[in-house]
Amino acid sequence: MGSCAWKMWVAGVAGVVAMSAQAAVPQPDVDIRASGWHVVVNLPQTRMFVYRDGELQRVYPVAVGKLLTQTPIGQYNVTGIHRDPAWHVPKSIQEEMKRSGKPVQTVVPPGPDNPLGKVFIRFGEARLGLGFHGTNAPGSVPGFRSHGCVRLKNGDALTLAGTVPVGAAVTVSYQSVLLNEDDNGNLWLTAYHDQYKQSDVRLKTLASVLLDWQRERAIAVHGKRVDVALKERSGRPVCLTCKVGGSGKPQDGGLTAVRWLSSPSQPASAPAVEPVEPDYAPQPAPKPGLDAKAPVKPV
Repeated sequence: MGSCAWKMWVAGVAGVVAMSAQAAVPQPDVDIRASGWHVVVNLPQTRMFVYRDGELQRVYPVAVGKLLTQTPIGQYNVTGIHRDPAWHVPKSIQEEMKRSGKPVQTVVPPGPDNPLGKVFIRFGEARLGLGFHGTNAPGSVPGFRSHGCVRLKNGDALTLAGTVPVGAAVTVSYQSVLLNEDDNGNLWLTAYHDQYKQSDVRLKTLASVLLDWQRERAIAVHGKRVDVALKERSGRPVCLTCKVGGSGKPQDGGLTAVRWLSSPSQPASAPAVEPVEPDYAPQPAPKPGLDAKAPVKPV
């Protein structure tokens, strides 16, 4: 979108000032439960947010589904925690192994070569095969790497397993453009690449929200910065209201989500999609006779 459209209602500036919030992580616009544990994964951001009683506790980098094997958005609950799981290789991944010339394995036992790492935290119904888990390839986190599950580094996965209980709420969202306010009252916009090609940004809604925010606070929102952030989609928070040369840096932990996507007046997110083949879903222990010795690397 050209900057002329924004200049009709916001103050223009000479040049663009992008200020990164290194210590503060932009939060997605999700309706967080006021009591209990709530785990939120924002897919374009490749980040997991863990809340307790409405307050943010931890943020973890994660690897989520690839374009062809997307992690389905939706509302879930933690339904099981499995430590030292065996991995029963889904048929689709067995076919990938076969096509790539790798040995086709059906079961990988617990251990350092297991793609599930040290723990599998199931969310949603078992038939979906979805879960948070560790990995034997820590360099793959964060990113878009999996067949639908959400990978964490092993230490983070173990911490999560020791923190959230069965029954905890889980939200998987797809928000590539985030609006946040810092503790100084400045407005920040963070744009990520639309990895799943959902064209999820409602520009007219965004323009209206920014205009309302500007009117209510009598603070100029610099439209040229909006244009650049949406064009570059660098994943760096851009201050829309900071003065040129001003500090404008949010304080530690000082970014709070601005409600504009989860408002009841806005259209609902796309429905969750069931994966055709579950990702790294643990199954009962392998029966005698199955070849579970050879290691399998995640693909």
